[in-house]
Amino acid sequence: MSTVHPISAGGPGPLFWVLSVDKPGVVSTTRSGTYTPRPGATREDAYLEIYQEVTAGHHALRGATVLFFSLEPNRL
Repeated sequence: MSTVHPISAGGPGPLFWVLSVDKPGVVSTTRSGTYTPRPGATREDAYLEIYQEVTAGHHALRGATVLFFSLEPNRL
């Protein structure tokens, strides 16, 4: 799953993310993808957008607890 937005000149480029969520006794999942921040976006903006994308596609995941979130530059 990827979330891609236009990149600004000199921006950080795509970031790699991993998000694990859980609804005890119901469902849990770990997803990953890339995220290119909009100009002026914050880490919180990225987190909220990614969480929304992961949970919106599966009704049982709505309101799930985040177990793990990582957002790092997508380069070696």
